[in-house]
Amino acid sequence: MEDRFYKLFGTKKPIIAMVHLGALPGSPLYNKESGITGLIKEAKKDLEALQTAKFDAIMFGNENDRPYQLTVDTASTAAAAYIIGELKKRD
Repeated sequence: MEDRFYKLFGTKKPIIAMVHLGALPGSPLYNKESGITGLIKEAKKDLEALQTAKFDAIMFGNENDRPYQLTVDTASTAAAAYIIGELKKRD
């Protein structure tokens, strides 16, 4: 396993960070006023801070859609993919 990590990350024990996306459309905590643009803006700030700190990898999570569900709906998946895609474009 360590050889695979080294090949992928250049280190045997990578440090992986997490960008937690805000509540996505359709969830009770979603902020309609700031919308997707606000979600992108907040995620971008977190992403830039983690990149500046030189983490080996960054994952994206959706912990702010509460109450938690046992299944994922298409809208949440599409919104998260869109946000991550927008952040990728800005590299």
